[in-house]
Amino acid sequence: MKSLGLLKIGIVMLIMAMGIFYPSFGICNDDFDRFIMPVSNPIYLGDARNVTMIRPLYLFQRLPQKVDTIIGKVPLGGHINGFAIQASYAFNDRLSLVAVKDGYIDCRPNNTLNDHNGWTDIAAGLQYSFLYHPQDNFIMTARLVYEMASGSDQVYQGNGDGNFNPSILFLKGIDRLQFSGALGLVVPVDRNQENTLFYDSWHLDYAVTDWFRPLVELNHFYVIDSGDRDPWIRNAINKLGVERALSATLGTSKEDDVVASVAKFNGCDIVDLGGRYNDDHRNLVTLAFGSRFRVTNWLDFGAAYEIPLTSKEDGLIRDRLMLDAIVTLKF
Repeated sequence: MKSLGLLKIGIVMLIMAMGIFYPSFGICNDDFDRFIMPVSNPIYLGDARNVTMIRPLYLFQRLPQKVDTIIGKVPLGGHINGFAIQASYAFNDRLSLVAVKDGYIDCRPNNTLNDHNGWTDIAAGLQYSFLYHPQDNFIMTARLVYEMASGSDQVYQGNGDGNFNPSILFLKGIDRLQFSGALGLVVPVDRNQENTLFYDSWHLDYAVTDWFRPLVELNHFYVIDSGDRDPWIRNAINKLGVERALSATLGTSKEDDVVASVAKFNGCDIVDLGGRYNDDHRNLVTLAFGSRFRVTNWLDFGAAYEIPLTSKEDGLIRDRLMLDAIVTLKF
């Protein structure tokens, strides 16, 4: 992990050097309008540009047939439907207000767990582009977002006192190529209730035409420090045994605590379980392929298919389809 982290830091420093010391590198452009927003990892892999936009999105995610827990491989299966609307308001070319997380989740497992639905947490914040070089097709942006514990525990939201998400986003255009990404932390206010995470996401696309840009994206989540949800389930297991303790709590309002307590992995970009054993499998890595389609200068459509590169049983993603639309507003 240490060598991997140093490599990523080196890549970002190289990108910064390209933007600062090589102003002729890349094709000169008056602004960043020809570039696009990434599709996958919608909460954390944001847009380094500051734009005023509305982004409705939909995801269909299949759950793994089995997941790894402290009691062994547990059958799961099924799928999740998710709906959300993101938005941002640009005060100017360097500063914007961003709303990155909200929405509704309908979770329908085939085994072990019950069907659930509910609202996600809400997250919003500010971002500022401290390096802004449109003539060099280069931008680097600092973002700070706060996620409120406002969602439903039926869909593994609302635990703890929320979290802060500081991150760095960048974009570099090289002729018809766009290279962009994000590196950040998820820092919970209550470290017993949520996991502390590091993440990095990388995006590459190529403008085949003005309206068609195929893309590939790599997303990585790493559990730095697991939470401690929830001590009562361990007491119940000690008193009743694993099977009786779980059967007594599944299907109740404590089901989310049970899942967090026994899972040997973290959730994904939407879910932060905060369980004691979530750091047994610290890494979740996914790969997404897709494209953006520019219909007009104010409307884009995006689609991406995402699969895990780490074991499917060490997460909640068997595969995922994401669709979105971006309506850009200019005043």
